[in-house]
Amino acid sequence: MKLLPPLKSALYVCVDDDAGHRSRLEAILGDDIVIAAPAGAEKLEAAEVGSHLSLFWIDEGGRVALPVRLEHISGSPERWRLRPLSEPQRIGRREHLRGGGGEKMRISTLAAQPAITFDSTLLDLSEKALRCWAPASDIAEGEELHIQVMLSTGILSQIGTVTIVRDDPDGFGQQIVVKFRQLATPTVQMIRRYLFAWEGTRRRNQERASAEPSTVAGAG
Repeated sequence: MKLLPPLKSALYVCVDDDAGHRSRLEAILGDDIVIAAPAGAEKLEAAEVGSHLSLFWIDEGGRVALPVRLEHISGSPERWRLRPLSEPQRIGRREHLRGGGGEKMRISTLAAQPAITFDSTLLDLSEKALRCWAPASDIAEGEELHIQVMLSTGILSQIGTVTIVRDDPDGFGQQIVVKFRQLATPTVQMIRRYLFAWEGTRRRNQERASAEPSTVAGAG
């Protein structure tokens, strides 16, 4: 099977629409693959033999996704045997992926003493930067800010530099782009899991929307 990562590589298991649970590729057995039980497996009530799951991992070309069926759970330490339901699919180069949004944020200035803190809203996010909405303020390009936002995969708390400040198209407030300093690996993985879950939900919504007209026509 093409695109599978090397043995012992990290990958993530997605159950329903969640953001992914860290695992590791242990073996390839014929048509099946074997992985370590994902982190927090004991809490994954929806993951039972016969259920459909999704795997994803990151390689030099970006993110790769693979739909699978859980065939067997055994061993100590626990191992999951999975049956791929299709070939792995490359779903985007990581340096270009940007999405998500809607979460409430807190922004604090670093230049002013004492710091000025205000509420904001995340508009979209990548591994390099985020774009947010904020009330009109005196924030300028080049200024450093501390941002904090609760994602579905964890708390993103970082210092970054303002690269763009522009009026919001709706005429109220501003849109601010903040470029991060170099992120630690766990933070990058957290953002990737968040974007993967967001993209999966968006793709399913698009598929449902495109199927609705044909369903209505068939009923007529």
